[in-house]
Amino acid sequence: MKPADLANTLASLDRDEVDSFADINGKAVDLAIALHQRYGCRIDLIGLNQNGRFSEMPEKDVAAYIDKAREKGVAENAIRTVAARRLVQPYDVIAALDGFGTHHKISGLRHFLGVALHGQSRLVIEVRKGSGSYPFLNKYGGCNTLVVPTPGQPGLAILSVEPKPEAAGEWSKIARELAGRKGFFTDCQDHSFLYVPRGDTLVVTFDNLDIAMTKREDRRPWGFEFIKAQGWSMLGVMANGWTWFRDKAVCDEFDRLRDSGFFRGFRRVVFYGASMGGYAAAAYSAAAPGATVFVISPQSTLDKSVVPWEKRYKNAWGRDFSGPYGDAALSSRQADKVHLMFDPYVVADAAHAARFTGENVKHWRCPLLGHRLGSSLAQMGVLQDIARRAIAGELDERAFYGFLRKRRDFPRYQRELANLALNRGRPDLAARVCRYVLNQREDAFFSNLLKRIAE
Repeated sequence: MKPADLANTLASLDRDEVDSFADINGKAVDLAIALHQRYGCRIDLIGLNQNGRFSEMPEKDVAAYIDKAREKGVAENAIRTVAARRLVQPYDVIAALDGFGTHHKISGLRHFLGVALHGQSRLVIEVRKGSGSYPFLNKYGGCNTLVVPTPGQPGLAILSVEPKPEAAGEWSKIARELAGRKGFFTDCQDHSFLYVPRGDTLVVTFDNLDIAMTKREDRRPWGFEFIKAQGWSMLGVMANGWTWFRDKAVCDEFDRLRDSGFFRGFRRVVFYGASMGGYAAAAYSAAAPGATVFVISPQSTLDKSVVPWEKRYKNAWGRDFSGPYGDAALSSRQADKVHLMFDPYVVADAAHAARFTGENVKHWRCPLLGHRLGSSLAQMGVLQDIARRAIAGELDERAFYGFLRKRRDFPRYQRELANLALNRGRPDLAARVCRYVLNQREDAFFSNLLKRIAE
């Protein structure tokens, strides 16, 4: 893989964590090394013949692969060979280079992908012009083309797995029971609204991207248990997939709630969401002027004429982002206060955050915690404390940055800090991070990184 293609691939994966990487027939060793150095992931070498059946890779090829990886600091025990279906586990990232999609029929991957993909998997694959790869891949999710294929020259694409629509019947039954006699449930086909009355504070939440990509047995609106514990009323807006809530039925329902005076019945109204849900929370807050908005890593819009630099979420580019709820950076100006949390090192997220220029906006910078910032803060044990203060109107800088100090002992932050130091030509600072971590705990990633720095 060319250095430029490698850098572009890493930037386009849209993954904050990579625990597992599968390299089909060992054609992506440079990507394997880069992912291991950044995330400490395990690497599986998958042997597949041209028909997609499992087979043993040649010993000399395996040995050459391991030797090259070891030269770059990858521990030999981080790599294993897989030549049987029973050894396959769902992978975060899969690479299929110089094989399926170019020399072999793409359909040969069908059986492997059936067991190797999960709700947030990424597949990095070469594609030939006119090969039929895209129709095959589109059955699993959306494709982002990094290098356009030309006659005689393969292109490069990343498949992001997308959720399959769920049957609405069972959820409808559960939702109506949750709403009770005083609440309501509105089914809008691809979206639904669940209102549970409790107190004079109403929190309007929206499914975030993590939930939309991962089917949950205990399907509930985002933040359901947290909001219930506070005794707040809740209006949970749920999406059946990556819709970005861009649906006329959703707009119409918010118009109806606004015109009926629903929001005026509460002392305090808060719109709360993350990623895709953060976009919707900021956008639809216009239905309740004067509300508080608390959003995490939101997109401002996916209208390509407005944000041509946004390369993620290709499946939503064709949706209509016009109208009074279209551009979240504009519609949220009617809010009383907008709390916007983002990682400034996630370039696209920082660009979206910069579009929120209203005087009511407070930008909360959360460096090196990734796009799925809500998940990072939850793992740190501080998301609910921050959300509670923001919703109650009590979040200030002293409290926020006090909570954020816990990132110093958060593994993701530690890894990103060490990698940032290396990228900026400061191996001495990276080594200090490694020693700090290793004084706290045994950690193979930082042990290997410290050895690599010392060489």
